[in-house]
Amino acid sequence: MFGRALAILVGAAAIASCLTTEGPTTGVARDPSMGRTLIRGYAAISDRYISEVADFGALSSEALRSVATLDPQVRAEEADGRLRMFVAERMVADRPAPMARGDGPGWGEATAELVEAAYQASTALRAAGKDKVLKAALDGTTRKLDRNSRYADPSEARDNRFNREGDGGIGVTVENENSQTVIRSVQPGAPADIAGVRAGDRIVSVAGASVAGQPMREIVRALRGRVGADVAMGVFRPSENREIVFTLRRAYVIPTTATYERRGDIAHIRLTGFNKSTPETLRSTLEKAAADIGPGMAGVILDMRDNPGGLLDRAISVADLLLDGGIVLSTEGRHPDSRTAFRSSGGAVLQGVPMVVVMNGRSASAAEIVGAALQDRGRAVLVGSTSYGKGTVQTVVPLPNDGELTLTWSRMLAPSGYAWNEIGVLPTVCTARFGDAKLLAAELDASAQAVRRAQADWLTVRERAPPERIAALRSICPPSDQAPVKDLELADRILRDRALYARALTYVAPSTAERR
Repeated sequence: MFGRALAILVGAAAIASCLTTEGPTTGVARDPSMGRTLIRGYAAISDRYISEVADFGALSSEALRSVATLDPQVRAEEADGRLRMFVAERMVADRPAPMARGDGPGWGEATAELVEAAYQASTALRAAGKDKVLKAALDGTTRKLDRNSRYADPSEARDNRFNREGDGGIGVTVENENSQTVIRSVQPGAPADIAGVRAGDRIVSVAGASVAGQPMREIVRALRGRVGADVAMGVFRPSENREIVFTLRRAYVIPTTATYERRGDIAHIRLTGFNKSTPETLRSTLEKAAADIGPGMAGVILDMRDNPGGLLDRAISVADLLLDGGIVLSTEGRHPDSRTAFRSSGGAVLQGVPMVVVMNGRSASAAEIVGAALQDRGRAVLVGSTSYGKGTVQTVVPLPNDGELTLTWSRMLAPSGYAWNEIGVLPTVCTARFGDAKLLAAELDASAQAVRRAQADWLTVRERAPPERIAALRSICPPSDQAPVKDLELADRILRDRALYARALTYVAPSTAERR
């Protein structure tokens, strides 16, 4: 839903959640049975989901309906306190329904029994395979929870772990362009960089086999693998009008998420995600910018447009690099472990250097944590459009089949106390409302009161606000899927005018401080 397809060959596509993990995702003994996986999934929902589920029967019903889409002859019914499963009108399972609608483990066992019975009796389900049937069941289950809770089958879970933790890869980012897999960038120092792979090369073969017609995800998976193992990759290089075959030795590589570009005396830092190496990479990137520009640095543009988020602890560590002490984030949920306050420890890099954060409607999760903290604490002026509104934390539950269940388990609150889930983080400077950077000073002054009123409204929104109210708040500065040059022009203009920068900080920071 976010434009052109993109993948990183040291990771999967985008991370869409702010994640915490229940434990090592590789520490669960593999058990391919559908039953044990469903039972484990329902028990996890009962224990860890953000709010208590009053009716697991509704989740079970949705799971069974989803399985039936794979075979129209499959049908489940609940009547007279019993659960029955039919295949082609033949009853294949009949058992008592759990006594309590809120009994998660009980409904997990019941759902598992019915799904297993249907699988054994249905030719179509067996042809689809256990992974597909289980995915249908758990997709149906999580569909009744919220938009950020989801199931990942073993293949998807491997991609997720790869993106969070890194693994054996070659270190390139690719995108789909006119049905071709094109290398967009090469990570410095990675195997592809050392071998001479270039941005713009088009992948034509992997391990001697043509990739024509293959989905990009499958090409990505073929190039990843065991650290130290070789893989042959053939590319077509348009600039030389020839094909080249590289033999690459996979290395342990984590996607680079922070890059630096100099804009005169301003550092443009692009932050594309939050993985385990992001804080360290960002620190070195900021230090590189400081050394390159020198003491005359006019400011930093932290560009988090299109940043889908990532790991919660890494978002806190990134904020720690940019804030000199104080609250960064608090979380609240049903499980005792989900209620936490996070503070920065001080010692910020480039302390005192003016900063503008740029975000758009695709900025989510961990990016919103950092943006909201920097804005609320008066450390940066936020420019762009209202963000995605991914204001919840997910916990990753490893499942016996090597899949993962990602469950929403807490709500995030900005330092000033507002919850941005669904509504997003509101920028101080909404670029959709400004037509000319030269008129920025006058337009900012005119909109100051509107920004203050909007921030006050943001603070009052809590769980399950009416959709019409959420829509009205988001319409104040409509979220944009674009990353226009105007965003950077306005950021540049604010940083170069110190009086304007100081005034823009006051539009939000004092009002949020008053509400703490």
